[in-house]
Amino acid sequence: MLSIKNYTPTFYEDTNKFIEEYKDKLGSLIGRKIDEIWTVHNALDGLFWADCPVIISIEGERLEFCSFRDSELAVTWNEIALEEKLDWYGSSELNLEWRKNAIEKIHHIIGQPIKKMEVIEMRVDSNEKSPWLLGLGFVVEKGFLAIFNAHDETGFSHSRNEQHLYKEI
Repeated sequence: MLSIKNYTPTFYEDTNKFIEEYKDKLGSLIGRKIDEIWTVHNALDGLFWADCPVIISIEGERLEFCSFRDSELAVTWNEIALEEKLDWYGSSELNLEWRKNAIEKIHHIIGQPIKKMEVIEMRVDSNEKSPWLLGLGFVVEKGFLAIFNAHDETGFSHSRNEQHLYKEI
């Protein structure tokens, strides 16, 4: 998938099914420290390539978050080999690479233990019939990180939005 060798995510758009599947695993992260966050960037200009998974290393275990499809998310564990060259669907025009802790404002959560894990539901817009987008919230001692589906790519936030629903794991 996404031209990443041995990467086989299952995508969810139903929050309850996602929580049922991952509650225990996500809950086991509480109390553990975030070591680093790996994101894909264009090697030529350094821009974040939001279509690829994001890897959050938590005391040696890697949570791999992907929101490649609209209104869905996937989480895998330790499937992606960071040393493998990225080949975006065989495109020779793109030179993509993994970078550690390269997202803005990310350093404040590195090394901090996770106090609480949340699944986040957010509306695409204020229309009650608009689809939900899903994400994960990491509450740490001195901050917050949300990683979420931003309309078929990955988005980040460092603050809570009271319009969203936060379901604690």
